[in-house]
Amino acid sequence: MASTLSDYDDRTSTETRTLLDFVARTPADAVPADVLHESTRCLLDHLGLAIAGAAEPAAAIARDQCRILGGDPQAMAIGTGERLRVTDAALVNGIACHALDFDDTHVPTILHPTTPLYAAGTALAEWRGRSGIELLAAHSFGYELAARVSNALYPEHYDAGWHMTGTTGALASATVSIRLLGLEGVAATHCLSIAATQACGHREQFGTMTKPFHAGHAAQAGVWAGLLAAGGFTATPDPLQGRRAMFAVMSSTSKPADLVDGLGDRWQIFDNGVKPYACGVVIHPAIDAVRDLAVRKGLTADRIDKIELHVHPLVRELTGKTDPRTGLEGKFSVTFACAIALLEGRAGEQEFSDTAVYRDDVRALMAKIEVVPDADVPHTQAGATALTSAGETVKTWVDHARGTPGNRLSDDDLAHKFHGLADGVIGRDRAERLAEAVFSLRSTGTVEALLELTTPATR
Repeated sequence: MASTLSDYDDRTSTETRTLLDFVARTPADAVPADVLHESTRCLLDHLGLAIAGAAEPAAAIARDQCRILGGDPQAMAIGTGERLRVTDAALVNGIACHALDFDDTHVPTILHPTTPLYAAGTALAEWRGRSGIELLAAHSFGYELAARVSNALYPEHYDAGWHMTGTTGALASATVSIRLLGLEGVAATHCLSIAATQACGHREQFGTMTKPFHAGHAAQAGVWAGLLAAGGFTATPDPLQGRRAMFAVMSSTSKPADLVDGLGDRWQIFDNGVKPYACGVVIHPAIDAVRDLAVRKGLTADRIDKIELHVHPLVRELTGKTDPRTGLEGKFSVTFACAIALLEGRAGEQEFSDTAVYRDDVRALMAKIEVVPDADVPHTQAGATALTSAGETVKTWVDHARGTPGNRLSDDDLAHKFHGLADGVIGRDRAERLAEAVFSLRSTGTVEALLELTTPATR
């Protein structure tokens, strides 16, 4: 691709210009096939989550308020059959998809990228009549930009209390707007800049409805940024690397070189993890470890006197709730998640219910679990040591949590997760048609026809 950096404001830092030019001007058909396949997998996961999450109170409240405000019915509220303003659809679908805390993760930075990417992308693509390949490519490029910015900010940004999905997630959806609205050069810079100034979200909100609001707001912020920039709205020319811009304000030791290192050769989407469990991603290695105690080691709860979990310190910090009162709080309780997983053999959405957190057998097992933080344990690993009533010591260790790049979910595993989310809402037959449409979207079909399949057939 010929250099076009002269089309940008010369006050925009070189790394930012280079990354923006790559995501704005690389043709969709130049995206490698394996990258597009990953974006297709992400779309299937997103739609299943948005369909199931549409009934969650957070999504329903947001949808009700958007309906009261009114506006042109421009884009689908997934799983409902309703259409809202495009900005409102991005907000509502983002909240719905993240409400179950079951969406994918850029493993190195704990960013949940796909929710704001496709919450913005499906709404814009439907409204503007963009093709399937354009939507998938927008996801691929949005993932690339957001993950690279996250790499540059992590870990200080996250450690300070910022929720990456609310901050760099806004840049992800802005990239989708850049692609689907055809923004380049200075206009693309302004779009990114308008999104960057909206970046927000604090980790203190974890376990409340406001956590998924971060994802929805990020999606909406990127759509607004694109619309404003397309209309001529202006912003600072150096939104990431300026003296008082995102890097300076939100990280003590940002790494601008991460924006361009290996750009075009090493795609960030291959660091994506798909969640097999409906809870905070840092718990997943511990869940794998206790499931291994039950499945491979043959331990049942009545034989266990104590379980010692050896985990990354973020596990206690992010998911240290010891007395969850709701299923949502249970998603941020490592002891609850591990107890229910050992007892039931799974940790899907049904296991994180308001009744499960009060079960006597769950509470009894939770009391036997001790969490031992260890800074030498990566956040994708965990160990479990069980002491049995017979005096045995049983140990297990997880090197790669299920669903992470080192232990990927297959396409069949992903389809199983999708059907577990979607079948109860839209029916098995319709869900199968939707899955087929997702995997053929790259070459056939329209985004609008695809989204029609996300609604219950009886509406």
